[in-house]
Amino acid sequence: MKFNIIIIGGGMVGGALALALSRGPWQIALMDATEEKAEDARLIALNDGSCCLFKNIGLWPALAPFATPIQQIHVSHRGRFGITRIHAQELGFDALGHVVPARYINNAIFNALRNRDNVKIMCPATLTALSQDSETATLTVNTTTGEQLYTADVVIGADGSHSTVRELLGISTQKIDYQQSALVTVTDLARDHKNIAYERFQENGAIAMLPLTDSRVATIWSASNALITQLMQLDNKEFLHQLQQQFGYRLGRMLQTGKRATYPLHMQQAQQQRKQHVLLIGNAAHTLHPIAAQGLNIALYEVAVLTEYLQAQSSLKNCLQELSLDFLQQNFSRRLSHGLTELFSKNLKPVNMVRQAGMIGFDQCTPLKKKFASHAMGKAGRIPRLFIKNTE
Repeated sequence: MKFNIIIIGGGMVGGALALALSRGPWQIALMDATEEKAEDARLIALNDGSCCLFKNIGLWPALAPFATPIQQIHVSHRGRFGITRIHAQELGFDALGHVVPARYINNAIFNALRNRDNVKIMCPATLTALSQDSETATLTVNTTTGEQLYTADVVIGADGSHSTVRELLGISTQKIDYQQSALVTVTDLARDHKNIAYERFQENGAIAMLPLTDSRVATIWSASNALITQLMQLDNKEFLHQLQQQFGYRLGRMLQTGKRATYPLHMQQAQQQRKQHVLLIGNAAHTLHPIAAQGLNIALYEVAVLTEYLQAQSSLKNCLQELSLDFLQQNFSRRLSHGLTELFSKNLKPVNMVRQAGMIGFDQCTPLKKKFASHAMGKAGRIPRLFIKNTE
């Protein structure tokens, strides 16, 4: 069977791409190895560009009831002087972004895709072989009806850090294992969070508190694997006590936490993002530490860029060869994620002094904060149309 575009990976990235491309004239297949998505406990900080993308592809009405705006970002280091605050209003923005639980994004995407006649969703469908010639890519896929062959002009690998597409193409990766994990939960507060997102660095990791609906916050505690293992073994009362003690009382008293989940943390970069008719995006191409909350935002930026590029093509035959990978890659966000991880993991006196001075100086410099925020919000450099409000 022939498709114009085959997307491997039915998560938020692959699903968003399928939905964005479904407005075009192409026949699209979206394949995922799992029959149903497991409950996704992640709590996603969407920058303004990503929010615009979801608005422009018609998803925002389904997400708005669960989306909480970030009006201020507050960064501190436990036991050290120096605070950095970024206010949306001060910099001329309505909001710095929104926080949305991942499960609502997944549900909204697939509910929308079910109404697209030109998108065929195939789950479970396991890719077992991939070959290419000068004209097309051929995929061997195990489905519920047996092994099938599919061809496509363009194949997009959006199948995560352990990408089958990348492996079948023989693309190696460069990987940094931080020997850390992230613990994710939801914390109920005694008072309102005032739409402030907190990042509080520790001697061993960081605690992020992101505003959610109903006086709740998304809690992401990143630390060494050993510490996260210890925290997961605590009962709810003791874990809440440890969280309150380590984070402090900037959010007031914490009442309770929900179910906890963990995710391993590393940085991984594919040595090649494009190979003939195949392109890797999202975690299949690059996996980041969540310290700067940029991983999904970079992937959605790629969705916006790729959609704009493909819509401009008169033919999909060999069209990926002309795609600028420099435009596709948001190197600022990658450097930011790795740089913050390195900077706040070093407990050396000279580094501490420079770090504290830098945070104080940054807090006093509005132009620098606005430039930084523009990059982090996906509003710097060349901006794809889907990252701009009201593109319809």
